[in-house]
Order: sequence, then structure tokens, then C-alpha cells
Amino acid sequence: MTDKRPEIIRDPKYAPPYPQEFHRFWPRHAVKTGIVIVLTLAAIVVLAWLFRVPTDHNMPPLPDEGMYVPAPEWYLIFIFQPFWYLTGEQAAWRPVGTFWIPLVVLVSLLLLPLVFGGKKTPAARLASSGKLLMAVGAVAVWALVGAGVVGSSYHAKTTGCISCHTPMMGQRQALPPPDMAAYYRKARRMQIEVGKYRAGDTTGEAQSYKDANWQLRHYYEPTMTW
Repeated sequence: MTDKRPEIIRDPKYAPPYPQEFHRFWPRHAVKTGIVIVLTLAAIVVLAWLFRVPTDHNMPPLPDEGMYVPAPEWYLIFIFQPFWYLTGEQAAWRPVGTFWIPLVVLVSLLLLPLVFGGKKTPAARLASSGKLLMAVGAVAVWALVGAGVVGSSYHAKTTGCISCHTPMMGQRQALPPPDMAAYYRKARRMQIEVGKYRAGDTTGEAQSYKDANWQLRHYYEPTMTW
């Protein structure tokens, strides 16, 4: 019987004995990784110190504060963009952007080892064209995602929430309702009936009040959608 197992082409630098000097964990790899971690933590601390989230209810910020301030919410706003653009009759396409596209991306990432793992690629070719192609692709994906996150979120008011959501505006603004069922039967129903700006109402195709589209409008323009 012949051995039908695929031939594995190893890079010469990974040949035994192992570990080699170039890949020794200590001290080179440990020191380099430690420096990167320290610099990353330092950058996070500096940014958190410079762009603080207001927490003083006695001196609340204005509702429109927070534009151009990076915040973790930017990633969520980017993911929720299908709820922003697909309204009215186009709402039927929302699952494409919120479920099917993320599913295809996730499955594609999981299949990468199976698609490219068994291919026999010469080391010289992989070292030049293959690495360059992977680097260009990684940079392109990073740039597109970064542009999408920043472009869809930079104008959101991320630090003005406690301007209104504060105990000074009433107990209901700071604490959850004591009876959630009664709140949805009465107070929430009243809000739906008298809501000033219903989601998607700019085109005459009103969506349900306080749905995902309305939440995005409230986050972008809290003084216009409330």
C-alpha cells in the first residue's frame, strides 16, 4: 500500500533541533512582547485620562458632547448600521447585513486552514509573492474596517448621556422600573403613542418606536430624537 498522506513542506528554519536560536522565548520574545503590552496599556491609560466620561451628576455635560471622542460604542454602532440604512420596505434585507454576511465571514475564517493548509507552495515563492499578498490583504481589511467604524461613529454623542439620564431628571432616568411588566403595559405604550420622533419617520415610513433604528438616531442626535 502506498502512503497517500499529503506531503508537508516545512520551512528550513523550523527544522529540528527545536527550539532554534531565532525563536527562543527568553529573553528576546518575552522582552519584545512585554514592551508591546506595556506600550499598549500606557496608551489606554493616557487616552482614558484625556477623554474621561463625565460622571458628576451635579455638573452634567451638554447632550451633544462626545463627538470625535473614540469610544468602545463605536464598534457596536458599526455593527448596527443595517438598522440605520435599511428601513421601511428595505427592512427585509436587514438579516443579510446582521446575520448572513457575518456568518459567511466567520465560516470563511474557520475554513482558511483547510483551504490553504494542504497546498504545496515553494518556500521562495511563499517568501515573496505570498507574504506580500497576505500583507496587502491584511492592511486592506484593517483599513476598510477602520474606515467603517470611524465613519459611522465619529459624530455620535458618546459622553453626553448623563445630561438627561441622571437622578436630577427624575428617578426613572437613573433606575430601572420597579415593575417591568407594568412599565411595558402602561408607560412604554404611552411613549410609543406620543413619541416625538419615530424611527424612519423622515421618509414617511415610520418604524416601531425605540427600536434599533430609533436608538441609533437617539445616539447620533439626542436633542432631536427622544
